[in-house]
Amino acid sequence: MPQADLPTRLSPEQADALWARQAALQAEAAEVLAQLDLLACASRLGVPEQIGSAASGLMVWRDLDLGVRCRAPGAREVFTALLPLLAHPGVLEVHYREETGERSPSGRPQDQRHYLVLRYRTPAGDVWKIDISVWQSDAPRAQLESTRRLRDLDPELRQAILWIKDVWSRRPEYPEPIGGVDIYAAVVEHGVRTPADFCAHLAARSSAEGA
Repeated sequence: MPQADLPTRLSPEQADALWARQAALQAEAAEVLAQLDLLACASRLGVPEQIGSAASGLMVWRDLDLGVRCRAPGAREVFTALLPLLAHPGVLEVHYREETGERSPSGRPQDQRHYLVLRYRTPAGDVWKIDISVWQSDAPRAQLESTRRLRDLDPELRQAILWIKDVWSRRPEYPEPIGGVDIYAAVVEHGVRTPADFCAHLAARSSAEGA
């Protein structure tokens, strides 16, 4: 979508609709956690922490993120603990990556994890994406603090984030390679306030990276 076609103004009615949808998705997310008994299941491994947009209150699609702080569990231990979840009749598929040792996503030892992505169909027929990171360390994670900061942002900034996420979530490049983290940084650190602003920001960033 060209920048000229992106919205530059959000009406009060559109803003109300965005927040109403956010609240409905967040309520659904709580139901999904209960339906799968997800936190109790993850507690068999370590300390579960809900992160991401369902925790920050900035939801635009059916996506749940969970981090579990542990002390170096092996793959067998992870699958044994999560078996009630993985065998749930509503779970349509499971993707697993072992990102331990030299396969750490950042290359740093503290970011080693077992990473699972589930697709879950609710009794109502809605499909949720559920990301679970089982960390190889029980040290506090930066993601939890980031989630808290987003939850405590000024309402104007939160609305800008929600608006841009809503527009971008309909594009093929969301959530990869352009995702929520890019939007948060653009709004909080670079003064971006509209989808058109964000498009211009991405173009400037791309030019700077290619220089």
